[in-house]
Amino acid sequence: MKPQLVAFTATLLCLLAAPAEAYYTVLQESYTPSNFFSKFNFYTAYPTHGFVQYLSKADAAARGMIRTFPDAVYIGVDNTTANAFSGRASVRLESMATFQRGLIILDLEHMPGGICGTWPAFWTLGDDWPNNGEIDIIEGVHDNAVNSMALHTSAGCTITGAGGTGSLTTSNCDVNAAGQGPNQGCAISATCTNSYGDGFNANGSGGIYATEWNSAFIKIWYFPRGSVIPADVLGPNPAPETWGPPVGMFQGACNIDQKFRKHRIIINTTFCGDWAGNVWSDHPNCLAKEPTCNAFVQNHPEAFADAYWRIKSLRVFSS
Repeated sequence: MKPQLVAFTATLLCLLAAPAEAYYTVLQESYTPSNFFSKFNFYTAYPTHGFVQYLSKADAAARGMIRTFPDAVYIGVDNTTANAFSGRASVRLESMATFQRGLIILDLEHMPGGICGTWPAFWTLGDDWPNNGEIDIIEGVHDNAVNSMALHTSAGCTITGAGGTGSLTTSNCDVNAAGQGPNQGCAISATCTNSYGDGFNANGSGGIYATEWNSAFIKIWYFPRGSVIPADVLGPNPAPETWGPPVGMFQGACNIDQKFRKHRIIINTTFCGDWAGNVWSDHPNCLAKEPTCNAFVQNHPEAFADAYWRIKSLRVFSS
């Protein structure tokens, strides 16, 4: 082999073997305590039939349900009304900005999970549901111990779950998929009990959730506080290709660019409703307190003192 060809081949092999460079270099949106609530709309409808009253920004602030601290924001629920006969007050935030692919990094100290009657979620959503898709990053109900991640789409999207550390629950992302529950979508459950609810909140100031959405896949990582967290996760140039396997790996027979378009970020806590209300009897610790989910939420305000989000930062990078 000629010396020039040997040199070229060696250089090519080095380039192929070299780790990929960080490619999320554009910070598209940064939500910090100083600007957080100015970048969200306060939604006041009832899309999942929850036993809830979503408040406007002014009403939520007046009742102390949203607060700003130097290092975090607080998003809570009503925990004082003794007989909330028409639903308990809460907050649902929807980002003013929309996103098409990218990297979403949430630095979270506390979440509302682990409480009977609650259904908290951190997720993204496109208009004309389900045709433009839904990505559930943090979600659970009642006293669930692990986080549930899911995609919801129109027909024609399935995943294998291979490549992630989570457990595949359902593989068909179609909200009307045969053999799956209504609107179950394709779901992956985390396996560690510090990923959601009480376990998360007991984990020394929570942790970081990162979601990478591109044309080939959607990945969700969880880094508990106190574990080895990659240094670049909270830096200016995060490089998810170096983070190891995600908890949730959503990839398969699915045209992601077609099924997921122009999403808003949503943060909310609802009560009962289509999921939590329908599985009340599956949670014996909750069923022992009241015969129905609505009755518990109505009559036990003291149970919801810890049903709050405390968010340090939320950043969205584009590639």
